[in-house]
Amino acid sequence: MPASADSEHTQDAVPPRRTAGRVIGGIVLILCALALLAGGIQAIVDPAAVVAGSSNSARSPDTDAEAQIGGLLLCLFGITVLGFGIGLLGKKSAPDTSSSSGTP
Repeated sequence: MPASADSEHTQDAVPPRRTAGRVIGGIVLILCALALLAGGIQAIVDPAAVVAGSSNSARSPDTDAEAQIGGLLLCLFGITVLGFGIGLLGKKSAPDTSSSSGTP
C-alpha cells in the first residue's frame, strides 16, 4: 500500500474536538441521570409515598409492587442516560501516527 494512502487514513481517524456544547450537554445529561436515579431509588425504598401520591389521581392508586417496578425502570433509564452523559465527556485519545510510517 502506498504511503500516501496510509497518511490519508490517519488524517481521517482524528476524533472530533470536545466542544463547549458537548461538555454542557454531558453535564446536563449527568444531572438528569442523577435526578432519575434519585426518583427511582426513592420509589424502591418507599413505595408507600408513591402510592399515596397516586391516590389523588383519577385512576386507581398504584400498588407497592407497581411502585417498586416503576422505580427499578427509572433507575435503569437513569443508568443509561448517565452512560450517554459520560460518553459525551469521555476523553478522546489522539491516534498513534508513529506506528505506520509506510516504510518497510
